[in-house]
Amino acid sequence: MRNSFKLSLELLVLLSLLIFSPSYAFANELQTQIGGNPLVIPAGHSTETVITADTDARIAGTVTEAVIVINGNVYLESTAHVDLVIALGGHIYNSAVQPPQTGVFEFNFNQSFMNQLLLGIALLLGGWLIRFILSLMAIILLTVLGYLLNNRISKAKNILSVSSLRLFGIGAGLALIILCFLFLLILTVIGIPVAVVLFLLSFVAAILGLIPIIDYWGTKLLAPKVQDYPALTKWLIQALLFVALVNLPLIGFVFLLITGITGLGLLVTYGWIVIKSRRQKILK
Repeated sequence: MRNSFKLSLELLVLLSLLIFSPSYAFANELQTQIGGNPLVIPAGHSTETVITADTDARIAGTVTEAVIVINGNVYLESTAHVDLVIALGGHIYNSAVQPPQTGVFEFNFNQSFMNQLLLGIALLLGGWLIRFILSLMAIILLTVLGYLLNNRISKAKNILSVSSLRLFGIGAGLALIILCFLFLLILTVIGIPVAVVLFLLSFVAAILGLIPIIDYWGTKLLAPKVQDYPALTKWLIQALLFVALVNLPLIGFVFLLITGITGLGLLVTYGWIVIKSRRQKILK
């Protein structure tokens, strides 16, 4: 399996090199060979690019651009004049009087390299798969919560439209207090379960606070006709928009952090207003 993967990798590299080579190189200035006897550039001859796979390259003449050998060795004779030499899966034996101008690079496809490459690919694919699953779960969760709370978030949206910056400040202050409590709780074995419960409650509060924010920005960013769609369809579109913004490179995490903190502040503020209004009704 590893040999077939190695062969596929070599063919992929070779195909990429041929595709992305400059168009002028496809004249007589590109020397290529796959397998068989070594490709030889005799002394006194000149070419621009040399690419070989599963065979060696012997350079005694001039190569103005690059010598690229896949799964083979490069032999630079004393009369060789080259700019760049790259050996993928082989070695470079340099006897040239004049050293390569750009440099000499060796990358060996040995067992250790292949293992590391396979591990890196597996980690990369695994990371993308986990991210895809989490994004799908987030879309489903936000869509369901938005649908269930669709008729109960109008007051929260009004609060958000009036004082979004203040809500962020409240959420940030509350988040810092919670982090301090969590840090103190995890210092003791007895406090660890309490810390877990506190973290989960804070996480749930932040998610619930996101619902009015998603609806508010969905109204601002999406076409007005989206608001006329059935509630489930509307919330699916808004959840897709939110998750897409969160998955943006670099700024996605910052966007999620800001909206999560604002959502926490919004939920706490909305809860305080509800409790205060109920107390006033009881007093009356």
